[in-house]
Amino acid sequence: MGPIASGMPRFPLPSGRLRDLVQHGVLVNTPSRSQISGNHLKLSQLLEPTGSTVELLRTTAMQDSAALDIFPGSDRNSPSDFEKALFLLKNNPPEQRLDISMPYSRYLQLESSWSKFKSENNISDEKRYPSLSYDGLMGIATVVTTQSALHESTAAGFREIIASSVKEYLLMHEPRTMPRIIDFGSTTVKKRRPYASKDPDQFFGYFRPGSKRRLQVVFECGFSEDYKALCRDKDLWIQHMGAKVVVLISLKEKPYYKSPPTSYDNIEDVDAEIEKMEQHVAEVLEKSIGQNSYGPLEYRGHIWLGKMEELFVEVWRAERREPPTRKWLMKDGYFHHLQSIGLKISDFFPENEWAPCQLPDSEVQFPDRDQLFLKVVAAMQPTASERFADFLYSL
Repeated sequence: MGPIASGMPRFPLPSGRLRDLVQHGVLVNTPSRSQISGNHLKLSQLLEPTGSTVELLRTTAMQDSAALDIFPGSDRNSPSDFEKALFLLKNNPPEQRLDISMPYSRYLQLESSWSKFKSENNISDEKRYPSLSYDGLMGIATVVTTQSALHESTAAGFREIIASSVKEYLLMHEPRTMPRIIDFGSTTVKKRRPYASKDPDQFFGYFRPGSKRRLQVVFECGFSEDYKALCRDKDLWIQHMGAKVVVLISLKEKPYYKSPPTSYDNIEDVDAEIEKMEQHVAEVLEKSIGQNSYGPLEYRGHIWLGKMEELFVEVWRAERREPPTRKWLMKDGYFHHLQSIGLKISDFFPENEWAPCQLPDSEVQFPDRDQLFLKVVAAMQPTASERFADFLYSL
């Protein structure tokens, strides 16, 4: 049994519930399949993760004018940032983020090209990924492609626990204010002058009839994402979008995932191989959890999901400039108990609405830690399986 941080008891293992979740893959999403001009491509030949950004590499596929909008003056042998962004938007390879500097006029061209492509291919505007956003303060366009089950499940887990805790407190002290705290999920938020648009992972607003919606608490989650990129998101929300509080959530695996360097030659039935892989990693995960470890998940000599090493939370407030205290929910591979992540009930109210309520302020409790624990662990197997399936279907 490994070490535990002083004063931080280890998470209990809800084995029966956990086993069902892991074995049945309750969070499995439909695997992504990338095609260009009708031909499957190996995504690792096109995109190589580099922390928070991706670098588009030269391939023969990039010479097909049908694959990208090629603009006058661009060098086909060295794709421009515009072409890289449009490639990601059109093909949506999983777990990629690209931050590129461009003026607003160029961003409008990119947005127009993407809108045209969506219209021609009947892609709904309600589809969350891939997403295109713009930071007018920094002049940075950001493309985010389909995120992993771990990313989505972790963000949703925090939202559910916090929403339940806030509701319970208000129900006890001031029930009439409950309908004013609105969970908006990941609805796009836009701001003018300078223009900015952003899709939060989750956010809470404040609204009552006769007044405009207020942006209160925003959650930004990064799974093996560069911390500086998360901080840029935080700065945009606070400095320009008007958020009162931003909660940064960082979950990291070790080692970081990389696609296999070569393909597999002996797979005849892809779907059957995926099912075999899913069963294998489910058994490996159950065994590792029994040994108080969370990964890695390996199959056919390749690590499809690294060991879960750390999960921390930071609560940043608009009125405070100094960095907040980092709260660890997992460190060195071990889960820890927390009574609170640092949010307060008053964070969910505008200042001019909080005082008249005459409510005693309180830390938002974080009571249902098992719920978050189960969501993180249950999403590990689907994340590994999605990566394996995406790799096979891209060959």
